Amino acid sequence: MIISFSFLITPRPFFYFPPHRPPPVRQIASEKKKKKKTKPLIPLAETKYSPLRAISNGTLKDTSSEEEEEEIDVCPVDCVTEFYTEEEFQKILVKAKERGALVVVDFYRTSCGSCKYIEQGFKKMCKGAGDDDADVIFLKHNVIDEYDEQSEVADRLRIKVVPLFHFYKDGVLLEAFPTRDKEKIIDAIRKYTSNK
Repeated sequence: MIISFSFLITPRPFFYFPPHRPPPVRQIASEKKKKKKTKPLIPLAETKYSPLRAISNGTLKDTSSEEEEEEIDVCPVDCVTEFYTEEEFQKILVKAKERGALVVVDFYRTSCGSCKYIEQGFKKMCKGAGDDDADVIFLKHNVIDEYDEQSEVADRLRIKVVPLFHFYKDGVLLEAFPTRDKEKIIDAIRKYTSNK
């Protein structure tokens, strides 16, 4: 009995690619259709609702009537200020100490899914997260610099887990915890801004 192994010895190239198949007819037909660009029924500038909102005592409130010109550290246009260097961070802490403000820092990484999840909630709680008269500064810092290495701030603070939130008052670190729960952050802000 002779067994033939001719199927193993075939003149095929090392990388064999099957012949190209044309796309299905449905795909060709859908590519030919052009998508219509739709205009919004009411331009955003003409609406009475402001896209900037803040959380106050667990409810949303409109911040459009509040003062628009404030320092670089705080709201209204870009609720969360990003800092890049240790010098910037120290300057912000000094300004916050002069004002008696609470500083909340979100340490994140761009490739972190949990960081992206909590970022939206962090932006929404920008102003009014503590007591009504409380001064709270929201900051964020990417722990990975432009060279894909740990930033000098993250290295000095020994940050190993993200998203990590630090709470500073009078230049002193009060509390630090990793979380993706917005309510835990709001509770900590209320704890440090309440007038007891």
